[in-house]
Amino acid sequence: MSKQALETDGYAGPVAVFDGAECAQILSSLRAATGRPRAWFKGWAASSPAFHRVATDPRILALVRPTLGADIVLWGASLIIKAESDIHPFHTDVESMAPEGGFVTVWIGLEHTDRSSGLKFIPGSHRYGVTLQELNHRAGVARDASTDETTLAAARQYDPAARIVQPEVHDGEALVFDGRAWHGSHNKTRAVRTALLLQYARADRPVNMPRTFSWPIEFHRSKRPPVVVVSGKGRRDRNRIVPAPRGSRALGNAIFQLPSATLRPEQRFTSFPHLWGRTPTLIDVEGHSSILAPGANPHPLHQHIEEEILVVVSGSAELHVSDDAAGSANAERVRIGPGDFAYYPAGTHHTLSNAGDTPLLYTMLKWVNYGKPADRRAAGRAIIRSGETLRSAAPGIGAPLWQERTRWLRRLHAHVSVLAPSEGYAPHADRYDVAMLLLTGRVETLGREVSAPALLYHPAGAEHGIRAVGAEPARYLVFELEGRPGPLAALARLQHRLANRRRG
Repeated sequence: MSKQALETDGYAGPVAVFDGAECAQILSSLRAATGRPRAWFKGWAASSPAFHRVATDPRILALVRPTLGADIVLWGASLIIKAESDIHPFHTDVESMAPEGGFVTVWIGLEHTDRSSGLKFIPGSHRYGVTLQELNHRAGVARDASTDETTLAAARQYDPAARIVQPEVHDGEALVFDGRAWHGSHNKTRAVRTALLLQYARADRPVNMPRTFSWPIEFHRSKRPPVVVVSGKGRRDRNRIVPAPRGSRALGNAIFQLPSATLRPEQRFTSFPHLWGRTPTLIDVEGHSSILAPGANPHPLHQHIEEEILVVVSGSAELHVSDDAAGSANAERVRIGPGDFAYYPAGTHHTLSNAGDTPLLYTMLKWVNYGKPADRRAAGRAIIRSGETLRSAAPGIGAPLWQERTRWLRRLHAHVSVLAPSEGYAPHADRYDVAMLLLTGRVETLGREVSAPALLYHPAGAEHGIRAVGAEPARYLVFELEGRPGPLAALARLQHRLANRRRG
C-alpha cells in the first residue's frame, strides 16, 4: 500500500489481505460474537475477542503503522451490512474529523464485494479542512437529499477538478483511508454486501463519542468511548484505555493438522488459526500456523503483553529481536531451521523473515495468565533454542531442552520425545497445559491417528495419551505451560484426581 497515496488522495488500495477461506471464517466468527458492543455501536473493539483478533492481525496493522506510527489504539470496530440498493451518502466520520488528523480507517470487504458495492471517495477531500456534513448544513441539503451531484458541487468549492473515484475492490481486499476523507457507498448489486470497518488512531489523539451525527455535531462531555491499545503504548491522559477482550471459550483436548507449506503465486503471507480460549490455568491462550514467502516478513518489529513460543516446522527463518521498536538497541538476528524454537517474553520487540528459498512454515503459541504476573523479573530476554537436540535425540520420553519461570507462568518447560513404533504412554491428566508439536512420524492419540506435522493441545486436567504407529519413530516437541490456577483450577484438580484413580 502506498503511504503517499493515503497522504495525497486520502485513501489507498485496494490491498489484498485475506483469501476466500479466511473471509468466510472471519465472517462466521464475527457474526457469532456474543453480548453487546461496549458503550456504543462501534464498541465491538473493546468487547469482542473475535473483532479484536482480526483488528490486530499483523497484515492489517502493517497498513496503518506507516501513517500512525508505533503507538496505536483501536477505537471502532463494526460490521457494515448493506442490502441491495442501500445508499450511505457521502460523509466524514465525525469522530475523526479533527483538522490535525491522526486517524486511519481500514474497510475490508468480506462478502459480495465488488466495485458497484464498495466505497467511493472524493480524492483530496481530507485536506479541505471541513466536513461534508457542515457544507450540506450551510447549503440546506438534508441527509436524504445528499447525492453524488450535491457532493461534487460542495467539493468543487475547494477543488474545481474534484471527482468521485470508486476503486475496484473484492472480498478479502482492504481500502485504507484518512478519517477526514469524504466517502460513501451505494450497493448496486443484487446481494447483501458485508464489510468489516476497523478504526484506528494515534495514541495521542483523543477519541470523542458523538451525541449527534447531523450538523452541528455534539459530543458527550463526560462519556468517552473505550479504546484498546493494539501497538506500542496508549495514553490514559488522552483516552479511556481498556484491556483487550479475551477469548472466553473453555478449551478441551484438540488436534490440529498443520497446513502444507505452499502459497499461491501472488501470496506473501497467510495464517491458519488453531485454538483460542481459556484453560483452567490460563486466561487466554492462542495458537496458529503461518506460511511466509522467501524474503518476506509478516510485520515490523512489534511487542505485545502475551508471551510467545515460535517453532519452525519447515524452511529457514531469521529471527530479529530488539529492546526497542527501531531495532537499534541490543538488536539480535538469529537464523533457525526445522525443530528450532524461540520464546519471547511479554513486551519483547520481535519479528522474523523467511531466510530460505522455499516457503517457511512456523507455528506459534501466545498466552497470558490470571491475575498478576507470576514474576515480573523472570525471563526478561528472548530465548532461542536449537532443534539439533530434537534431530539427534535418542528414543525416549522427556529429553529436557529448557525450563524457565516467566512473567505469566510459574514454569515453562520444553522437552523432546522420540517414540519408537508401538511405544507411548497411557492416558493421564496433568496439572498444567501441554502443547505438543509432532514434527515427524505418526501417532495414535485421543482415538485417532495423526500424521506429522500436527499440533496437539491438552489443557490442565484433560486426559491424554499417545502411541507411535507406523514404521518410523515419532519425534515431537513438548511445551508445558504451568500457569497460576484460575476459577477453573478446582475442577481441573478434581478431574486430575479422578483420572489417576481410574488408572490405579
